[in-house]
Amino acid sequence: MVPTVVKELLVPGSLPFFLISLAAGVSLLYRAKDGGRKGRRLLTCVVALYWVWSTPVLARAFIALLTPDYPSVQTRDQSRGAQAIVVLGGGIDVFHSSGDEFEAIPREEALRIMEATRVYGLLDKPWVVVTGGYHPARLTEAAYMAEQLVRLGVPKDRIVLEPNAQNTRDHAIYVPPLLRERRVDRFVLVTSRQHMSRALRVFRKAGWDPVPSVPEAYADDTRPVFRWLPSKNALMSSEQVVYGECALAYYWIRGWL
Repeated sequence: MVPTVVKELLVPGSLPFFLISLAAGVSLLYRAKDGGRKGRRLLTCVVALYWVWSTPVLARAFIALLTPDYPSVQTRDQSRGAQAIVVLGGGIDVFHSSGDEFEAIPREEALRIMEATRVYGLLDKPWVVVTGGYHPARLTEAAYMAEQLVRLGVPKDRIVLEPNAQNTRDHAIYVPPLLRERRVDRFVLVTSRQHMSRALRVFRKAGWDPVPSVPEAYADDTRPVFRWLPSKNALMSSEQVVYGECALAYYWIRGWL
């Protein structure tokens, strides 16, 4: 619960952080002496940052600047003999109406599922380990991802569920026993570009050397003019970069990297 609250309220890029920053800037405008000047500076910085983060073309540059460029696996040789694919969960959106609920996968998880399906088609019937224990509704992340993978053509008997992990470090704790049971010593790791650096370092800390494969990091409108207009998807991608950098620092302090 606490990490979710911190992410929503304190990580730059989120809507709550934007509103809190605006409120702080406006309150400074009404202070005596130089409060007005500080308020204008804060408001200018916040609006400028969010404009950059939410503009697809500028968000691309921001993501490229702060995250390594991990290529996706395009051939069997690039998998380095991997016998499995590990897909890290990206959350579940749950909607409530009239006493009923409906589950949907968010953008990031959809992209990871699509990438895992694509890589599965390149390899020779690998295991596909889906990992994620978050379950606000009837299914865990792992179970929900498994359902979507089957819909996309991955055989159910090649999918392995890991339903306990709550964060990136947990993935590196709960996934390895499942791999060892199936005599897997090399796997392709699928997660977003913004998350891959931390995920790789956590698995390497646990003694594994995954082959990274990232899905497309952006979901821009194909019409050129819209690449210069603020976009929710662009802002979400930028927020994940900021969150990832904050999480890297936290993991380093905890000794998890």
